[in-house]
Amino acid sequence: MPLGHGHTIEQQITTEAIQGGIQIDVYPLLESAAEFRDESGNCRDISMSPRELGIVEGKRVSMKLK
Repeated sequence: MPLGHGHTIEQQITTEAIQGGIQIDVYPLLESAAEFRDESGNCRDISMSPRELGIVEGKRVSMKLK
């Protein structure tokens, strides 16, 4: 079975899906897919942590798909 076509590792190795289990989908980060804004409407850098951005408990951040 070809890689990257929605088959489990079990299916890729044995050609059968008998055991079941956890499936994880991995997608690349697309920084241009969404924007994050704080309560004041300022755009926020998603590569920084909340602490680095000065966002504390109780504050809101909104996400909007572009």
